[in-house]
Amino acid sequence: MTAATTAPCDLSVVIVTYDSRPYVGACIRSLRQAVCKVSYEIVVADNASPRSPFVRRVPPRPGDDVRVVEMSRNLGFAAGCNAGIAAARGRHLLLLNPDTEVAAGALDELVGFLDGHPEAGAVAPRLVNPDGSDQGTARAFPTPAAALFGRRSPLTALFPRNPFSRRYLSGLRHEGSEPFEVDWVSGACLMVSRAALEAAGPLDEGFFMYWEDADWCRRIKAAGFAVFCVPAATVVHDEGARRRRTPEQVRWFHESAYRYYAKHHARATRRLLRPAVRLALRSRAEAIVAWDRVREREPFPFAPDGEHRPANLATD
Repeated sequence: MTAATTAPCDLSVVIVTYDSRPYVGACIRSLRQAVCKVSYEIVVADNASPRSPFVRRVPPRPGDDVRVVEMSRNLGFAAGCNAGIAAARGRHLLLLNPDTEVAAGALDELVGFLDGHPEAGAVAPRLVNPDGSDQGTARAFPTPAAALFGRRSPLTALFPRNPFSRRYLSGLRHEGSEPFEVDWVSGACLMVSRAALEAAGPLDEGFFMYWEDADWCRRIKAAGFAVFCVPAATVVHDEGARRRRTPEQVRWFHESAYRYYAKHHARATRRLLRPAVRLALRSRAEAIVAWDRVREREPFPFAPDGEHRPANLATD
């Protein structure tokens, strides 16, 4: 299989990196070994990495399948993805986190599914942990209950089979390799058709990081397309490879949750609830930050970090 150079190709893989060394190189190696049937290109959007700029560490070679988009500053995951998408030539587009390893045939399977199902606008593999367990990233659209029964919540960990968690983490109810429709899937590995992109538009750059994938899938479905998970395709997502979450990441997660709520749920009379919801989310974020500090045994009091520099712009 020869990767695409100048002609349009079947698939454009967009990888956003911010100080993601050495994961980008390993991710690209797995891509090259995994794809065998479809033509592809790899577009790396470097979000102004201060310590390991991709373009300087791995300069593109003539005829290489990797192209680099250099960002002037760290504009966030959604903006990085959009910059990569704008430079892409593929019929389909894949957002892929650098801390992933693609199983052989997985992307061929996803491209084949999109080609065979024109009603599908977005499709994702079964994302798994390095030990092979399902990450629970095929989900129903979030409701307020997701704050208590999300995939990383203590209640879900203690009572994994409770009806609220199982309703939200809807993909865990499906066994076997048959594709199934779902509300949204993780942007850590998310493939969309060019038709769905043109109908729904690019990612909302108002989300610096987190929840942009849920918003995008919601807009893709609103444009008349379906979202599917294809378990026959698997991708390992080594979330634990990243360094521990920072206070900035916790705060951005909750700010993005508020943006999602305000955009899709706070209409008409619910607009009156916006200040209360924002306060509740910010309070929850600070409680988590405080708890993380206790676990790390860091001294109090602590001040909010100044410049926002998230470690790796991944999605939850």
